[in-house]
Amino acid sequence: MRLRVRSSLAFALALPFVLAFAGANGAHADRATDIAQIHVEAIGGRARIAALRAFRATGSVINDGKHARFTMLAARPNRLRLEVHDENRTLIQATDGVHPPWELDTAANPSHAVQLSPVTAKAFLADAEFDDPLVAAPGSGNHIEFAGEADVAGQKFLRLLVTRKLSESFFLLLDPDTFFIAMRVDRPLTADGRRMAIVTRYADFRPVAGVLVAHRIAVEVNGKLTQEARLDAVEPNPRLPAGAFSPPAGASGPTRN
Repeated sequence: MRLRVRSSLAFALALPFVLAFAGANGAHADRATDIAQIHVEAIGGRARIAALRAFRATGSVINDGKHARFTMLAARPNRLRLEVHDENRTLIQATDGVHPPWELDTAANPSHAVQLSPVTAKAFLADAEFDDPLVAAPGSGNHIEFAGEADVAGQKFLRLLVTRKLSESFFLLLDPDTFFIAMRVDRPLTADGRRMAIVTRYADFRPVAGVLVAHRIAVEVNGKLTQEARLDAVEPNPRLPAGAFSPPAGASGPTRN
């Protein structure tokens, strides 16, 4: 079971639409910059965001109909430790931002840390990014364009196209009243060349050390709700235990998934 934490889906957008906006003019770039600046102020401002260096969250997640509890420790810029607990096991996944992401399943026999598979590791590293793309510094490799307005179930949203390191594109939909990120829309390719529609929805924003953070995150794949996480408590800037993110000694090669 994997918990998505993005800052990060039945909403289909065609690839040609993405490519068309990749060459958007300077006016769209300026509008995107303005929206990003308003978003930063709306969720707490640069000073408060910078002061929130880490957090520990506890909550529950429903994944394909199964309930579990989780504990998440995240720290800037890209460190993440996620522990998902059910009756008989705890699955730990983590990255220190330096070594390959790893996991440890306490129900495995023998129980030892292994590297995540390349596909899972790529997604986990994306989830480990502490700041959302509109907060991240210009040098983060994100290029943002204004892509007009979107109408979802009768509600209007501002739409931004984010291109990351010229290799990955996705849309962010912002509430035009609050300038909070309400949705992220991804269209990844499957192994057989088809495109999926993955929509991550963010809701229930509450202050954490003066920064508004979504406490409910739902993921839809091709229109089907596959996962919903709820944060019960968030502790800002906790003490970070030594080695919390680093792989244990002797971690083996990647899993096959």
